[in-house]
Amino acid sequence: MSPRRAPLIGIIGGYGAVGRSAARSLAAQGRFRLRLGGRDGEAARACAARLAAPAEAMAVDAGDARSLGRFSQGCRTVLNCAGPAYLLADRARRAAFAAGADYVDVMDDGRPADPVPGRTAVLSAGLMPGLSGLLPGLLSQGLDPGGEFTGCYAGLGTLTRTGALDYLLSAERGYGTPMAVWRGRVVPSALAVELHFPVPGVPRPLTAHPFLTEELVDRARELGLGEARWYNAFDGDAVLGTLKRSRGGHPGARDLAARAEELVRSSALDAAGRTPYHVLWGRLEGSDQEGNAVSRAIVIRGEDGSRLTGAVGAFAAAAVCGGQVLRGVHQASAVLSPQAVVDWLRTGVPGVTVRQTTVSSPTDAERRPGPGDGTEAGGVDEGTL
Repeated sequence: MSPRRAPLIGIIGGYGAVGRSAARSLAAQGRFRLRLGGRDGEAARACAARLAAPAEAMAVDAGDARSLGRFSQGCRTVLNCAGPAYLLADRARRAAFAAGADYVDVMDDGRPADPVPGRTAVLSAGLMPGLSGLLPGLLSQGLDPGGEFTGCYAGLGTLTRTGALDYLLSAERGYGTPMAVWRGRVVPSALAVELHFPVPGVPRPLTAHPFLTEELVDRARELGLGEARWYNAFDGDAVLGTLKRSRGGHPGARDLAARAEELVRSSALDAAGRTPYHVLWGRLEGSDQEGNAVSRAIVIRGEDGSRLTGAVGAFAAAAVCGGQVLRGVHQASAVLSPQAVVDWLRTGVPGVTVRQTTVSSPTDAERRPGPGDGTEAGGVDEGTL
């Protein structure tokens, strides 16, 4: 395809940690023109000049509707990597639609998903939510309904200020239910407040808190899972202590900013002198069509959470540009191909390891509450970069 005729994808926040990752992933495809945007036009131009694909740059204010409208003009798809998502709301989505562009966001903008005729939007196309919600569908392929899914996220590394704000706001605005489990419905207060269990690839047991996300509830209902649970695991005491102190209030903007700064400092303290990592783990126990018990697990590990987030967002933008997503407003975990996303990460994101295992004998499969070590015998499909 001629570079001039290649679809144009605009990336808001294109020179930030997430946006740079998305831009590199899309540039490596060689199928798109890119437009990078942010408040600092010079930073956007410098980032665009380093890409291995045709790229332009434009100053854009993610909080200003007119600026977003100018940026979106001429784009086939707009990918929003700016934040905090809960503060920027749906301005970028509305501006993209008004300019005749489709839209992808690595977060959920927290507003009702009103459809616009002829337009497509994919929200929550990041690490969590996004990649996390794809694990149940990936593991349940070919199995009968009624399986039991357990998933976990663990990360170690210094949060960005935007990441810290979104973390706090998502917890406070109904993104999920602590201590709950899915058993055909949300069962609150069904699990222990915290427990300690091993996470694949992490040398010591971590402190894990059950947190049933709305994303997992949607997937469990759609897939007909008999049970589903999710844990957030913490490798260190500083972040966990900060989050515990942060609960239970109704903060104003100043208090929110102060708590976000404290969370950033706490994450740096936990990570000091250690190698950063981000791990998503999932296991599904169910039955195949012959009635045989099957236990499947997947471990996705990377050093940089922003790189993983940006790569998933890039996949979603490419899929929307390619007409692979139906018109309407969707959550990423409901419309993206789980295996295709995993293959995209496995083959195109440096430093990412993907390990998938299958156990056909139920006596070999580890049971709850811990996620196991991810080294079960059986059919193994592993890819490492």
